[in-house]
Amino acid sequence: MKSFLFTTDNDRGGVILCDLDTLEEAVVYLQNRFAGVVRVEQGRDYWTPEEGFTALPAADPDPDSAG
Repeated sequence: MKSFLFTTDNDRGGVILCDLDTLEEAVVYLQNRFAGVVRVEQGRDYWTPEEGFTALPAADPDPDSAG
């Protein structure tokens, strides 16, 4: 089981716990199930209509070590 966060264009959304394996599968499922899905997230990975499938950059564990 995996969980995915989603948001719709009317500021609704939620969390879905399901047997889907990938973010791509979750996007298709959620778009078919709910109108106006504008963002789906799993961990650092996410999808939006504007950006497509992408991920947040990794956090720097020690910002003082940049150099």
